Amino acid sequence: MDYFVLSDFTASAAYQVCEGIGGSVPTPESAAEYHTIMEAVIGYQIADDLSCDTFWVGISDKEKEGVWTDIKSKSLFHPSWAVTEPDGDKLENCAVAVGPQQFADTRCDELNCAVCAVPRRPVWRIFGACEIYQRNIHLVALQDQSGKVFFRGYSDYQITQNEVKTEWVWKNWRSNQTIATLSKAINGVPVGRQNWTLKKPMCGQAEGETRRLLLTHCTTGYFSCDDASCIPLHQRCDLKFDCRDRSDESGCHMVKFPPVYRQDLPPEINNNNNSQPLPITLYLTIESAAVHTSSMHMHVNLNVSMTWQEARLSFLNLNEDYTLNRVPYETMQKVWVPVIDFTNTKGNHFTHTDQQTTMVVSMQGKPSLGDDTQPEELEVYSGLENPISVRRKYSVTFQCQFDLKMYPFDEQYCHLELTMLSASSRLLVFNEAASTAIFQGNPLLVEYFVGNVDIVFQNDKDFAVMLIKLKLLRRSGFIIMNVYIPSLCLLVISYLTLYFTPTNFQVRILASLTSLLVVATLYTQASSSLPKTSYFKMVDVWLLSSIFFIFIIIIIHTIIDRTREWDARVGCKRMNTSPTLSGNMPMSNYTSMTSMRVNSPDNGATELDETRRNSVGTSRRNSAGVSQYDAQSVTFDLARLRPLHEIVILASRVFVLVLLVVFHIIYWTVVLA
Repeated sequence: MDYFVLSDFTASAAYQVCEGIGGSVPTPESAAEYHTIMEAVIGYQIADDLSCDTFWVGISDKEKEGVWTDIKSKSLFHPSWAVTEPDGDKLENCAVAVGPQQFADTRCDELNCAVCAVPRRPVWRIFGACEIYQRNIHLVALQDQSGKVFFRGYSDYQITQNEVKTEWVWKNWRSNQTIATLSKAINGVPVGRQNWTLKKPMCGQAEGETRRLLLTHCTTGYFSCDDASCIPLHQRCDLKFDCRDRSDESGCHMVKFPPVYRQDLPPEINNNNNSQPLPITLYLTIESAAVHTSSMHMHVNLNVSMTWQEARLSFLNLNEDYTLNRVPYETMQKVWVPVIDFTNTKGNHFTHTDQQTTMVVSMQGKPSLGDDTQPEELEVYSGLENPISVRRKYSVTFQCQFDLKMYPFDEQYCHLELTMLSASSRLLVFNEAASTAIFQGNPLLVEYFVGNVDIVFQNDKDFAVMLIKLKLLRRSGFIIMNVYIPSLCLLVISYLTLYFTPTNFQVRILASLTSLLVVATLYTQASSSLPKTSYFKMVDVWLLSSIFFIFIIIIIHTIIDRTREWDARVGCKRMNTSPTLSGNMPMSNYTSMTSMRVNSPDNGATELDETRRNSVGTSRRNSAGVSQYDAQSVTFDLARLRPLHEIVILASRVFVLVLLVVFHIIYWTVVLA
């Protein structure tokens, strides 16, 4: 353990300086530790006549009065107080060692000696000096017998304090040439990131100019704060303060541009001097969709992410968490970004880079150490191994081409056509192996169920094209409930009118006409909600067929009514021309018998028997010259004759039923197949 003894420091300055030189303020917990520290203090006192009877220890009760904790580890500490100590209440929150295992509380802004315990002698480095040889920027911290701290380099450089202790001097002791000087050093030591005055040209700056240099003991993998304290390098620019002086979130430059960079030219990938097109990986996420069948449009909200390799750029101090590698908007405006056109949309829509765009860099390759041209530790990542990604949300309406022949039992595909605009396919293509498109929204839309998402690449065109095919499965429940079921019920009602009494022509015809009008209205409503097509859709076939069937039934009713009247006229003529009946049977009897036959399509046995009895009795009473056998024989012949309208009714029932069954079998076979 090495000890550095410094005088006239406040408590906070002592903690900061000791940490800056790679050590800490010790807290002696035993008499042996105290005597070891005092031996170092006394040795420097003899040489420089210093008065360090007391020195700061690394404990404090600032956070909670009376509860003393270690400054660095924050662990609880129980001090061994001297007599009458502690006596400062809330005014004295720091402590000094006044003897072996004897502490006293005191004000933190008082000046006392600071003893820095350094576990090992670290190697110091200077950053920002543009030195060619590494040996010139490596130094060690030493303290001579007079208590004077200085830094000696591995070569001819050293940093010392002048005689009057007003400035620090960095010089080449062999040639006695001063390189730079530091006035008003923070806490009186040159460690950390401070402004030096150049005494010779450096890094393109002239003599007399001010240049910011870093003198630090932090090792590889650590970042030096402005006060020379060290934090892990991955905590640099992680959107939260980790340094005590909050310097880790300052100057977070992530992108390093080459001397010549053209934003309008796409990057290239050269393999064995053979230029190949740069693959652009596209990640497309559809968050929601709304399909309008009548206009054949689909409105989607989608996130578009493009990833590529920019070999011309280098990236600094990347983090494994890619969300922390976000490129600022001002820098993003200087970086080349591919432009993709949404081709089949309403209007002109394409990707663009604005304040709603997020650009991040993914850390995938290993870094190389940066040079010392900057006053900080740098890990440089190649743009060829660490890709850039830009992401933005878009709300676009695409035009779809639907084939509605099978509507409403159809499956549709809506295409999202994306075309690379930044350059031809000779320079830019879509990455077929890595590009993806997914649907993450609710798949149950109003009219459709969203199915699979397929991708077709057309990198052989003049400009590369990526075609995203979104499968849409029709949800037919609405049309079935509002069109098919009502029209089927009306069709059944129309068919049942064939079983009404033939004499009620008005009832039969009104019921059929009403069904026809309602079905026609359904057809008009269904057609108005669909795009106009030159071909028939399945719903058109259904409704037009229903209209046709009802129309056929209306014609049948008309035929039945005409044949019923014809049957009545023919029956009268037959009775008048019959030799047996015309002279011996009164016309009233024949009319009564014929009327019963016409008005009753079923002609039951009871009515026939009654007619026969009445006819025979009448003939017996009124016909003296005609035999009873002849009159009864004629009556039986008329009874066996079925009127034509009854035959038409029976045939119509069978014909319409068979026609409906055959139509439904064919229709639903086509739908299900």
